[in-house]
Amino acid sequence: MHNTGHGIRSRRKARVFPAAIVWLVAAALTPLFAQSLPPAGVPAAPAAAGDFAIGISDLLDINVLGVPDFTRELRVSTMGTIRLPFLGEVKVDGLTPAQAEAKLAGLLNPNFVKDPQVSVIIKEPRSRMFSLMGAVSRPGQYQMQESVTLVTAIAGAGGLDAKAGDIAQIQRSNKVKPDLVQHATAQVSSEEAKPAPGFQIEVDLKKLLIEGDMSRDIPIMPGDVISIPQRQVSAVYIIGDVTRPGAIDFPGGKGLKLSRALAYSGGPTKTAKLSHSALLRQKPDGSVERIALDLGKVLNGKGPDIDLQPDDLLVIPSSVGKGFGSGMLNNLPYFIMSRLIFF
Repeated sequence: MHNTGHGIRSRRKARVFPAAIVWLVAAALTPLFAQSLPPAGVPAAPAAAGDFAIGISDLLDINVLGVPDFTRELRVSTMGTIRLPFLGEVKVDGLTPAQAEAKLAGLLNPNFVKDPQVSVIIKEPRSRMFSLMGAVSRPGQYQMQESVTLVTAIAGAGGLDAKAGDIAQIQRSNKVKPDLVQHATAQVSSEEAKPAPGFQIEVDLKKLLIEGDMSRDIPIMPGDVISIPQRQVSAVYIIGDVTRPGAIDFPGGKGLKLSRALAYSGGPTKTAKLSHSALLRQKPDGSVERIALDLGKVLNGKGPDIDLQPDDLLVIPSSVGKGFGSGMLNNLPYFIMSRLIFF
């Protein structure tokens, strides 16, 4: 195990995430991210590692200066206690290291050690785990060695992958319920008037990472489950006599012209029967509309260059009677497959 440099300890070997420039900026500004203020009502992360509370299964390094019998490593039991000579079971769950030091010093003084100098360090913070799943380079469980925010958590997991969507979902299971604020929308399962056993925060990654709105850099808490869903990708399909038949990603929000889609496919081949092309489009009622096209006129600027829609199928037959490849047909949506009898 090793420290990634973002307050996260991972079981995986770290590597640089070769993505957009925003990640280079995020890595350089990691110390600043830890200081950004969370949206109103969202619990803030501790400012330093020593402010984290001791939890069950944490491994503690306890040292009493000059008293070897009290210097040892101890695992916090499921009851939240540790066992020490003479003192027996001592409850430390929920205490910060500083509070645990003061408690142990009070128990030792003056019966066992006069003016004891006690040191408590959390060596393995197993109780401070969070999970990061979905469209990141290294999904998994991570340990918090210091304060962690959404940006530093994603960066420590290698960054977003190419299929990441625009929303991060943080499932939090503690008892603190955030306000329903603009920057972090909490979807609470219980009634509004009752304390929430858990809630979900949604963060707009586009506004956070591209637009630089750091008010959305939510502090991550122990037990959080962060999910980065993959973006929903729509496509249009081109089969028949083109250079590269197949699916073409439909650009969300930008639209796609018929001529541009044809260009993405490499253009028609020499044997393409452009005047007998057709577009298949599913209508809202589930039926399929067949639109006859003369692609020759479209490419010459004499025919309408129509706007395509997601799941449109452009069929360009061959003048020499070639059929469609079975591999391509297997990748088509079912409603389109069932209508290819037209051709």
